[in-house]
Amino acid sequence: MTPNPDRQSSESDGHDVPVRPARWAGESCPHAGSQSLPLPSLRIGVACYGLTTCLVLVGAYLGHGLVVSPPGEVKPNRFCDCLAINWDGRWYREIVRDGYSFNPQTNSSAAFFPAYPALTRLVTKTTQISPEIALLIVSHSCLAGALVLLAAYVRLRFGSASGDLSAFSVLAAGVFPTTFFFRMGYSESLFLLCAVLAFYLMERRAPLWLVAVVIGLTTACRIPGVCLLCPFALHVWRSSDDKRAGVRKLLVLSPLACWGIAAFMLYTWHRFGDPLAFVKAQSTWHARLSPSWSHKLYCLAIFEPLRSVFDSSSVAYWKIRTYHQMAVFSLPAFNPLYFVLGLVLVAVGACRRWLSPMEWSFAGALLFIGYVGRGYEMCMLSSGRFVAVVFPIYLVLGQLLVRCPPPLACAFLALSSVFLTIYSALFAAGQFLI
Repeated sequence: MTPNPDRQSSESDGHDVPVRPARWAGESCPHAGSQSLPLPSLRIGVACYGLTTCLVLVGAYLGHGLVVSPPGEVKPNRFCDCLAINWDGRWYREIVRDGYSFNPQTNSSAAFFPAYPALTRLVTKTTQISPEIALLIVSHSCLAGALVLLAAYVRLRFGSASGDLSAFSVLAAGVFPTTFFFRMGYSESLFLLCAVLAFYLMERRAPLWLVAVVIGLTTACRIPGVCLLCPFALHVWRSSDDKRAGVRKLLVLSPLACWGIAAFMLYTWHRFGDPLAFVKAQSTWHARLSPSWSHKLYCLAIFEPLRSVFDSSSVAYWKIRTYHQMAVFSLPAFNPLYFVLGLVLVAVGACRRWLSPMEWSFAGALLFIGYVGRGYEMCMLSSGRFVAVVFPIYLVLGQLLVRCPPPLACAFLALSSVFLTIYSALFAAGQFLI
């Protein structure tokens, strides 16, 4: 790395790292509101998107052509279809084409939130392209925008001395193995874009109503969007000189920050007569039946959902859901490990003050809601995908990569790239990667 006069040695390991400490978002420099999106952030974000997406596309192309599909799974003829309509993508295509359906007794599209399919439908109406292509256009556009915003957020958050940190954080976000979902027909890239945008606006001290509107849009992407209310409350409290006025602002703005999920509830109430249709629809997706609340809380407390994935006598055993039976490339086997990795990274970031209270509270809330909400019933399935949208972990990975020797950093990024490519190939072949 090129020496920088604005950087000095870390006391912990002697490598050049940003010296500006982690702080509350909203405590940026006095001229933060007048700053525009820096050109280096645009270059870093676009370059990272292009390079890492090439890995995903190469892996998916090889998987579509060479990897055997599981019994009962028919590989789509078109290459774009293997990216767009595998697993959740099929449901989003149905929503774009036919609208929502709801059946409390079986799987139905009401389980999927409306922001991603609504944006996709807008693309299909304005361009007359197929829903499959539109799903991919929305996913890839949102991912590119999220990486650019992440680079800009890191530079704004840590100051002008954060060039390497910005690059490493964005690169970590680009090659994290389960981020291959960001390039598929999934809503994760839109959720990531909205979450990073909300933090970027708070760091820029944008008007609170604008931040609330963006958070509201995030709640229209997925239920965990409500986790942004934690950092938003801290931001309003911290930025208000009069604490009573801060409480009043929060009471007024909180409903605006939930407009997305509120609008979806009104829609399902009008359409299906049940404002909680999405909750009931999601409950039909499970790998095992939900126990009583007391037993579930006990299992969660002793980390049974994490351990049962590796217990051959349990219905949660990973081999039951893996066709190729290779643990090292089995996402059902690695889902608990990605969850634990996310917890460790958030804890390290909080303890080392690399993450502000707003960042680690948001990350912790996302991990908590994923584990407590559906961790038991789903046998930790999709945990790796959920961890991928917890963007503060990429700030911590960036800090670690900046500090470690270059060969070790390159080895980590190379290993992540290998897993990213292999997951993409297996997904395109119709393997069970959830």
